[in-house]
Amino acid sequence: MRPRDRRLVALVGPTASGKTDLAVQAVEQAGCPVEIVILDSRQLYRGLDLGTGKPDAEQRRRVPHHLLDCLELHETPDAMDYRRRVEAVASEILARGAVVLLVGGAGFYLRALREGFHDFEYTSAELGRVRERLSCMDDETLRESLRSLDPRTAERLHPNDRYRISRALELCELSGRTASELEAEFRARPILDASFKVALLMPAAEILHERIAQRTGLWLEAGWQEEIRDLLDSGIDPAAAGLDILGYRQVGALLRGEMTREECLEQIVVATRRYARAQRTWFRKEQARLNFAAHDAAAVQALAALLRECAAAP
Repeated sequence: MRPRDRRLVALVGPTASGKTDLAVQAVEQAGCPVEIVILDSRQLYRGLDLGTGKPDAEQRRRVPHHLLDCLELHETPDAMDYRRRVEAVASEILARGAVVLLVGGAGFYLRALREGFHDFEYTSAELGRVRERLSCMDDETLRESLRSLDPRTAERLHPNDRYRISRALELCELSGRTASELEAEFRARPILDASFKVALLMPAAEILHERIAQRTGLWLEAGWQEEIRDLLDSGIDPAAAGLDILGYRQVGALLRGEMTREECLEQIVVATRRYARAQRTWFRKEQARLNFAAHDAAAVQALAALLRECAAAP
Protein backbone atom coordinates (compact mmCIF):
# COMPACT_ATOMS: atom_id res chain seq x y z
CA MET A 1 0.00 0.00 0.00
CA ARG A 2 1.35 3.43 -0.90
CA PRO A 3 1.69 5.91 2.04
CA ARG A 4 -0.96 8.28 0.68
CA ASP A 5 -3.53 5.46 0.69
CA ARG A 6 -3.57 5.47 4.49
CA ARG A 7 -4.98 8.98 4.70
CA LEU A 8 -8.64 8.42 3.80
CA VAL A 9 -11.16 8.64 6.65
CA ALA A 10 -14.96 8.56 6.40
CA LEU A 11 -17.34 10.00 9.00
CA VAL A 12 -20.77 8.56 8.25
CA GLY A 13 -24.19 8.35 9.88
CA PRO A 14 -27.86 9.16 9.40
CA THR A 15 -29.18 12.59 8.52
CA ALA A 16 -29.42 15.15 11.34
CA SER A 17 -26.91 13.26 13.50
CA GLY A 18 -24.45 16.18 13.66
CA LYS A 19 -21.72 14.92 11.32
CA THR A 20 -20.75 18.31 9.87
CA ASP A 21 -20.25 19.99 13.25
CA LEU A 22 -18.33 17.00 14.57
CA ALA A 23 -16.09 16.89 11.49
CA VAL A 24 -15.21 20.59 11.55
CA GLN A 25 -14.42 20.59 15.27
CA ALA A 26 -12.32 17.42 15.00
CA VAL A 27 -10.31 18.80 12.07
CA GLU A 28 -9.53 21.96 14.02
CA GLN A 29 -8.51 19.97 17.09
CA ALA A 30 -6.41 17.50 15.10
CA GLY A 31 -3.73 20.09 14.34
CA CYS A 32 -2.77 18.48 11.03
CA PRO A 33 -3.82 19.28 7.44
CA VAL A 34 -7.25 17.76 6.70
CA GLU A 35 -9.68 18.57 3.89
CA ILE A 36 -13.33 17.49 3.81
CA VAL A 37 -15.02 15.85 0.82
CA ILE A 38 -18.80 15.63 1.00
CA LEU A 39 -20.45 12.20 0.93
CA ASP A 40 -23.98 13.36 0.15
CA SER A 41 -25.77 13.38 -3.22
CA ARG A 42 -28.06 16.31 -2.35
CA GLN A 43 -25.22 18.64 -1.35
CA LEU A 44 -23.74 18.24 -4.83
CA TYR A 45 -26.48 20.55 -6.17
CA ARG A 46 -25.73 24.21 -6.73
CA GLY A 47 -28.44 26.44 -5.24
CA LEU A 48 -29.87 23.95 -2.75
CA ASP A 49 -28.56 25.23 0.55
CA LEU A 50 -31.17 25.40 3.29
CA GLY A 51 -32.76 21.99 2.81
CA THR A 52 -29.64 19.89 2.27
CA GLY A 53 -27.75 20.54 5.50
CA LYS A 54 -24.70 21.97 3.73
CA PRO A 55 -21.91 23.35 5.89
CA ASP A 56 -22.40 27.09 6.25
CA ALA A 57 -19.99 29.79 5.09
CA GLU A 58 -18.22 29.93 8.45
CA GLN A 59 -17.62 26.17 8.51
CA ARG A 60 -16.29 26.29 4.95
CA ARG A 61 -13.94 29.09 5.96
CA ARG A 62 -12.61 27.08 8.89
CA VAL A 63 -12.01 23.85 6.92
CA PRO A 64 -11.67 23.33 3.14
CA HIS A 65 -14.70 21.50 1.67
CA HIS A 66 -14.86 19.84 -1.74
CA LEU A 67 -17.63 18.84 -4.21
CA LEU A 68 -20.26 21.18 -2.83
CA ASP A 69 -22.31 22.85 -5.60
CA CYS A 70 -20.81 20.86 -8.47
CA LEU A 71 -24.09 19.75 -10.10
CA GLU A 72 -26.67 21.84 -11.93
CA LEU A 73 -30.28 21.32 -10.90
CA HIS A 74 -31.24 19.61 -14.15
CA GLU A 75 -28.55 16.93 -13.68
CA THR A 76 -29.14 13.57 -12.03
CA PRO A 77 -26.71 12.43 -9.29
CA ASP A 78 -24.75 9.39 -10.40
CA ALA A 79 -22.53 7.27 -8.15
CA MET A 80 -20.07 6.50 -10.94
CA ASP A 81 -19.63 10.18 -11.73
CA TYR A 82 -19.28 10.88 -8.00
CA ARG A 83 -16.54 8.26 -7.74
CA ARG A 84 -14.61 9.89 -10.59
CA ARG A 85 -14.90 13.31 -8.96
CA VAL A 86 -13.75 12.03 -5.55
CA GLU A 87 -10.82 10.15 -7.04
CA ALA A 88 -9.62 13.31 -8.77
CA VAL A 89 -10.01 15.64 -5.79
CA ALA A 90 -8.64 13.08 -3.30
CA SER A 91 -5.50 12.72 -5.41
CA GLU A 92 -4.98 16.48 -5.22
CA ILE A 93 -5.58 16.58 -1.46
CA LEU A 94 -3.17 13.73 -0.81
CA ALA A 95 -0.56 15.36 -3.04
CA ARG A 96 -0.73 18.38 -0.72
CA GLY A 97 0.10 16.08 2.20
CA ALA A 98 -3.37 16.38 3.77
CA VAL A 99 -5.81 13.78 5.06
CA VAL A 100 -9.04 13.22 3.13
CA LEU A 101 -12.10 13.22 5.42
CA LEU A 102 -15.31 12.09 3.71
CA VAL A 103 -18.39 13.34 5.58
CA GLY A 104 -21.98 12.38 4.89
CA GLY A 105 -24.74 9.82 5.00
CA ALA A 106 -24.69 8.34 1.49
CA GLY A 107 -23.84 4.72 2.23
CA PHE A 108 -24.16 3.70 -1.41
CA TYR A 109 -21.66 6.39 -2.42
CA LEU A 110 -19.20 5.11 0.19
CA ARG A 111 -19.64 1.63 -1.26
CA ALA A 112 -18.98 3.07 -4.72
CA LEU A 113 -15.67 4.49 -3.47
CA ARG A 114 -14.57 1.34 -1.67
CA GLU A 115 -15.79 -1.29 -4.14
CA GLY A 116 -16.23 0.39 -7.51
CA PHE A 117 -18.58 -0.77 -10.23
CA HIS A 118 -19.06 -3.45 -12.78
CA ASP A 119 -16.59 -3.25 -15.62
CA PHE A 120 -18.52 -1.32 -18.25
CA GLU A 121 -18.91 2.35 -19.06
CA TYR A 122 -21.97 4.53 -19.48
CA THR A 123 -22.72 8.23 -19.45
CA SER A 124 -24.95 10.14 -17.04
CA ALA A 125 -27.22 10.95 -19.98
CA GLU A 126 -27.63 7.26 -20.84
CA LEU A 127 -28.36 6.40 -17.23
CA GLY A 128 -30.87 9.25 -16.99
CA ARG A 129 -32.77 8.02 -20.05
CA VAL A 130 -32.95 4.46 -18.72
CA ARG A 131 -34.08 5.61 -15.27
CA GLU A 132 -36.72 7.89 -16.73
CA ARG A 133 -38.19 5.06 -18.75
CA LEU A 134 -38.12 2.60 -15.84
CA SER A 135 -39.73 5.14 -13.52
CA CYS A 136 -42.78 5.17 -15.77
CA MET A 137 -43.33 1.42 -15.34
CA ASP A 138 -45.58 0.02 -12.62
CA ASP A 139 -44.22 -2.59 -10.21
CA GLU A 140 -45.63 -5.59 -12.06
CA THR A 141 -44.19 -4.46 -15.40
CA LEU A 142 -40.78 -4.04 -13.78
CA ARG A 143 -40.96 -7.51 -12.26
CA GLU A 144 -41.97 -9.11 -15.56
CA SER A 145 -39.20 -7.28 -17.41
CA LEU A 146 -36.59 -8.59 -14.99
CA ARG A 147 -38.01 -12.13 -15.11
CA SER A 148 -37.66 -12.01 -18.87
CA LEU A 149 -34.15 -10.56 -18.98
CA ASP A 150 -32.56 -12.04 -15.85
CA PRO A 151 -34.66 -14.78 -14.19
CA ARG A 152 -31.90 -15.67 -11.70
CA THR A 153 -31.79 -12.16 -10.27
CA ALA A 154 -35.59 -11.86 -10.36
CA GLU A 155 -35.87 -15.00 -8.26
CA ARG A 156 -33.35 -13.68 -5.73
CA LEU A 157 -34.95 -10.26 -5.20
CA HIS A 158 -38.07 -9.58 -3.15
CA PRO A 159 -40.97 -8.86 -5.55
CA ASN A 160 -41.69 -5.55 -3.78
CA ASP A 161 -38.10 -4.31 -3.84
CA ARG A 162 -38.61 -1.79 -6.63
CA TYR A 163 -35.22 -0.13 -6.10
CA ARG A 164 -33.13 -3.30 -6.59
CA ILE A 165 -35.32 -4.57 -9.41
CA SER A 166 -34.87 -1.26 -11.21
CA ARG A 167 -31.12 -1.33 -10.56
CA ALA A 168 -30.87 -4.85 -12.03
CA LEU A 169 -32.74 -3.69 -15.13
CA GLU A 170 -30.43 -0.69 -15.43
CA LEU A 171 -27.43 -3.03 -15.44
CA CYS A 172 -29.03 -5.20 -18.11
CA GLU A 173 -29.83 -2.29 -20.39
CA LEU A 174 -26.59 -0.37 -19.95
CA SER A 175 -24.24 -3.36 -20.20
CA GLY A 176 -26.10 -5.76 -22.45
CA ARG A 177 -25.48 -8.48 -19.85
CA THR A 178 -27.47 -9.79 -16.90
CA ALA A 179 -26.94 -8.56 -13.37
CA SER A 180 -26.27 -12.15 -12.22
CA GLU A 181 -23.44 -12.50 -14.76
CA LEU A 182 -21.91 -9.20 -13.72
CA GLU A 183 -22.15 -10.02 -10.01
CA ALA A 184 -20.37 -13.35 -10.51
CA GLU A 185 -17.39 -11.57 -12.10
CA PHE A 186 -17.26 -8.54 -9.78
CA ARG A 187 -14.06 -7.67 -7.91
CA ALA A 188 -13.78 -4.72 -5.54
CA ARG A 189 -11.59 -1.83 -6.74
CA PRO A 190 -11.31 0.97 -4.15
CA ILE A 191 -10.28 4.41 -5.34
CA LEU A 192 -6.50 4.95 -5.25
CA ASP A 193 -6.14 1.38 -3.90
CA ALA A 194 -7.10 2.91 -0.56
CA SER A 195 -8.11 1.34 2.73
CA PHE A 196 -10.78 3.42 4.47
CA LYS A 197 -10.92 4.13 8.18
CA VAL A 198 -14.57 4.67 9.11
CA ALA A 199 -16.07 6.57 12.05
CA LEU A 200 -19.82 6.13 12.63
CA LEU A 201 -22.04 8.71 14.35
CA MET A 202 -25.27 6.93 15.29
CA PRO A 203 -27.50 8.71 17.84
CA ALA A 204 -30.55 6.90 19.22
CA ALA A 205 -33.63 6.94 17.00
CA GLU A 206 -35.66 9.11 19.37
CA ILE A 207 -32.92 11.74 19.43
CA LEU A 208 -32.77 11.76 15.63
CA HIS A 209 -36.56 12.11 15.43
CA GLU A 210 -36.48 15.20 17.60
CA ARG A 211 -33.53 16.71 15.75
CA ILE A 212 -35.23 16.13 12.39
CA ALA A 213 -38.43 17.85 13.51
CA GLN A 214 -36.55 20.80 15.02
CA ARG A 215 -34.27 21.21 12.00
CA THR A 216 -37.13 21.09 9.49
CA GLY A 217 -39.02 23.80 11.35
CA LEU A 218 -35.93 26.01 11.51
CA TRP A 219 -35.27 25.61 7.79
CA LEU A 220 -38.82 26.60 6.91
CA GLU A 221 -38.58 29.64 9.17
CA ALA A 222 -35.19 30.58 7.67
CA GLY A 223 -36.57 30.93 4.15
CA TRP A 224 -36.72 27.52 2.49
CA GLN A 225 -39.73 28.61 0.43
CA GLU A 226 -37.93 31.77 -0.69
CA GLU A 227 -34.89 29.74 -1.76
CA ILE A 228 -37.04 27.64 -4.10
CA ARG A 229 -39.05 30.64 -5.31
CA ASP A 230 -35.83 32.46 -6.22
CA LEU A 231 -34.61 29.43 -8.18
CA LEU A 232 -37.88 29.21 -10.11
CA ASP A 233 -37.85 32.96 -10.77
CA SER A 234 -34.36 32.56 -12.24
CA GLY A 235 -35.77 30.20 -14.87
CA ILE A 236 -35.09 26.80 -13.30
CA ASP A 237 -37.50 24.15 -14.59
CA PRO A 238 -39.93 23.16 -11.78
CA ALA A 239 -39.45 19.55 -12.93
CA ALA A 240 -35.65 19.70 -12.53
CA ALA A 241 -34.17 16.63 -10.82
CA GLY A 242 -32.72 18.76 -8.03
CA LEU A 243 -36.13 20.06 -7.03
CA ASP A 244 -37.56 16.54 -6.81
CA ILE A 245 -35.52 15.44 -3.80
CA LEU A 246 -36.66 14.95 -0.22
CA GLY A 247 -37.90 18.19 1.29
CA TYR A 248 -37.70 20.27 -1.87
CA ARG A 249 -40.50 18.21 -3.38
CA GLN A 250 -42.78 19.02 -0.44
CA VAL A 251 -41.85 22.69 -0.19
CA GLY A 252 -42.48 23.01 -3.92
CA ALA A 253 -45.99 21.67 -3.35
CA LEU A 254 -46.43 24.21 -0.55
CA LEU A 255 -45.46 27.01 -2.92
CA ARG A 256 -48.02 25.77 -5.45
CA GLY A 257 -50.74 25.86 -2.79
CA GLU A 258 -51.18 22.10 -2.81
CA MET A 259 -50.73 21.78 0.96
CA THR A 260 -50.59 23.92 4.07
CA ARG A 261 -47.40 24.79 5.91
CA GLU A 262 -48.34 22.37 8.70
CA GLU A 263 -48.94 19.58 6.19
CA CYS A 264 -45.65 20.36 4.47
CA LEU A 265 -43.74 20.27 7.75
CA GLU A 266 -45.34 16.98 8.77
CA GLN A 267 -44.67 15.31 5.42
CA ILE A 268 -41.02 16.36 5.39
CA VAL A 269 -40.49 15.17 8.96
CA VAL A 270 -42.13 11.80 8.28
CA ALA A 271 -40.20 11.27 5.04
CA THR A 272 -36.88 12.33 6.62
CA ARG A 273 -37.40 10.02 9.59
CA ARG A 274 -38.05 7.19 7.15
CA TYR A 275 -34.85 8.07 5.30
CA ALA A 276 -32.89 8.19 8.57
CA ARG A 277 -34.26 4.77 9.52
CA ALA A 278 -33.00 3.35 6.20
CA GLN A 279 -29.57 4.92 6.80
CA ARG A 280 -29.41 3.43 10.30
CA THR A 281 -30.19 0.00 8.85
CA TRP A 282 -27.47 0.41 6.22
CA PHE A 283 -24.78 1.62 8.62
CA ARG A 284 -25.45 -1.05 11.27
CA LYS A 285 -23.53 -3.40 8.97
CA GLU A 286 -20.52 -1.08 8.90
CA GLN A 287 -17.37 -2.35 10.59
CA ALA A 288 -16.37 1.08 11.89
CA ARG A 289 -13.07 1.95 13.55
CA LEU A 290 -14.91 4.40 15.84
CA ASN A 291 -18.55 4.38 16.97
CA PHE A 292 -20.21 7.45 18.49
CA ALA A 293 -23.68 7.69 19.97
CA ALA A 294 -23.47 11.47 20.27
CA HIS A 295 -21.60 14.49 18.99
CA ASP A 296 -19.74 15.42 22.17
CA ALA A 297 -16.26 16.30 23.39
CA ALA A 298 -15.21 12.64 23.55
CA ALA A 299 -16.27 12.08 19.92
CA VAL A 300 -14.39 15.19 18.78
CA GLN A 301 -11.24 14.05 20.58
CA ALA A 302 -11.43 10.49 19.24
CA LEU A 303 -11.96 11.58 15.64
CA ALA A 304 -9.18 14.16 15.93
CA ALA A 305 -6.85 11.43 17.19
CA LEU A 306 -7.74 9.20 14.23
CA LEU A 307 -6.99 12.05 11.82
CA ARG A 308 -3.61 12.63 13.48
CA GLU A 309 -2.84 8.91 13.26
CA CYS A 310 -3.59 8.91 9.53
CA ALA A 311 -1.52 12.04 8.95
CA ALA A 312 1.45 10.48 10.75
CA ALA A 313 1.30 7.15 8.93
CA PRO A 314 4.60 6.41 7.14
